[in-house]
Amino acid sequence: MMRTFLCAIIALAGATARAQPPDGEVTSETATKKLIHAILVKEGDEKPITKYSTDTVKLEALWKGSGLKAGDKIRAVWIAEDLGIAEKNNSRITESVTTAYKPDDDGAFALGRPKEGWPSGKYRLEIYVNSKLAESVKFTIEPGVTIEVAH
Repeated sequence: MMRTFLCAIIALAGATARAQPPDGEVTSETATKKLIHAILVKEGDEKPITKYSTDTVKLEALWKGSGLKAGDKIRAVWIAEDLGIAEKNNSRITESVTTAYKPDDDGAFALGRPKEGWPSGKYRLEIYVNSKLAESVKFTIEPGVTIEVAH
């Protein structure tokens, strides 16, 4: 499962990687290099998705680093973006942290369903490298939806 995802991410990273300038000079090209690539998946699958059903047991995100440093803290923050209830919009659900050990480290973050089920609405997963936002992945949760593969 992880192998196909990692191969796709490595190919993507290789296609988008930029040559490092001499003497560590920072240019607009190197300043915008993406450190993390992430996708949301159905549990036990590798295909990127954008929609979950309210009865989904676990939300899962796979991530792959590109140019990380040993010791970098990779933090995932799950956010309820728009649930149709003003006081719950843009609220943090939970977060977790792991440590990178190599430049192309990879892993998964998961979030289990609350016992009352997932509220319908718009959500996002933010992944930070140390304190800098590195990736944001938006998704929706809807009742009775068939999980939809991202394009």
